[in-house]
Amino acid sequence: MYDVVVVGGGPAGTIAAMYLAKAGKKAVLLDKAVFPRDKTCGDAQGRKAAAILRELGVYEGYTKLPGQQIYGITLSSPNGTQVDVDVEQRDKPAPGYVHKRMDFDNYLFQCAKERTETRIFTVTEPILEDDYVKGVKGINEHGKQEEIRAKVVLAADGATSVLASRFGLNTNPHEHFIVAIRAYYKNVKELTDRIEIHLIKSLLPGYFWIFPLPDGEANVGLGMITKDMQNKKVNLKQAMLKEIEENPLFKERFSEAKLDGDIKGWNLPIASHHRKCFANGIIFLGDAASLIDPLSGEGVGNAMISGRVGAHIVLDALHRNDFSEQFLEKYDTLLWEAIGPEVEANYRLQRLGKKFPFLIDRLMMKAKKDESFRRKFEDLLPYTGGRKKIGQESFLQYLVEPGEKIELAPEED
Repeated sequence: MYDVVVVGGGPAGTIAAMYLAKAGKKAVLLDKAVFPRDKTCGDAQGRKAAAILRELGVYEGYTKLPGQQIYGITLSSPNGTQVDVDVEQRDKPAPGYVHKRMDFDNYLFQCAKERTETRIFTVTEPILEDDYVKGVKGINEHGKQEEIRAKVVLAADGATSVLASRFGLNTNPHEHFIVAIRAYYKNVKELTDRIEIHLIKSLLPGYFWIFPLPDGEANVGLGMITKDMQNKKVNLKQAMLKEIEENPLFKERFSEAKLDGDIKGWNLPIASHHRKCFANGIIFLGDAASLIDPLSGEGVGNAMISGRVGAHIVLDALHRNDFSEQFLEKYDTLLWEAIGPEVEANYRLQRLGKKFPFLIDRLMMKAKKDESFRRKFEDLLPYTGGRKKIGQESFLQYLVEPGEKIELAPEED
């Protein structure tokens, strides 16, 4: 009997497992894959990841992984206005990195493996007794059916979570789901130490990204809200290739670039749909809890936060011997205190961009022409903690012309 079973060896699960190990608890970390393994993603990690890795004492090794330090963002608006903004000076530690998930996830998994038991195990269903989760059932590394029992389960088994589906907690409306594709290109020109986010007019509120890796390689992708993609009848692969070949911002930069491997797609349940993430004896982490940022599509930072919060709540539950959903609801409360303000701000931005794309054009043009405004804008970007101010009346006053009325209903799609 374990204290805790952690299902899923991605960022959420490994972070939770490391916190549990640090507290001396008997836990086991399960994953059906053998690491290193690829994970379709944009590959960017920001300051949220750094803070948690420092707390666990594994930050130094993280900085030595093959990848690119990130100090800023290049943004472009629907009319093609492009502006470079910084979030940290180059003489300070990088606020973010682009590491391939093959490397990043393997590093976290190996760090967890040094601290706690890990097993190759495909979970098929929870063990339910007296309406409480008491562990998991599945197929072990020898292809045999097995039960693994624990006092409580942390489920970090991804967007297609088997465990979340068992409780009916794995569905989002189409307006709260992103479909994205990702490709690796080599020999991309003019890459810098900034990630690039390009807001293409025909794809709003989705965006096209270029995230730099060493030696002219880049993670290139495109994401859209599922509902908008269906309404506009967009084929993401065709749309991305068209932008690369025809868009003046990218055409020359990709003139000698070569696709390395396949273009892969995946689904991202986004946090603008706040769904229940706990039940008797179980807590859901990361993508299994629909924690992906509704504006950027980035999920690693929130997943890691959920791993930390989830582990601390479980430690308290073990101390009190209370694994009821009434007690585990504290996880949801503390998690949303941590991520909620930014999720709400980014969802507001997503909807503003969709309804009023001309505001994005004005924002970029003003930031490009007015250095003082650009610096004010930099303070509201990711990693700075001020993004919750974007979209509020105090910020919109810089963009709205006299007599214009900009309103966004709270629940408007």
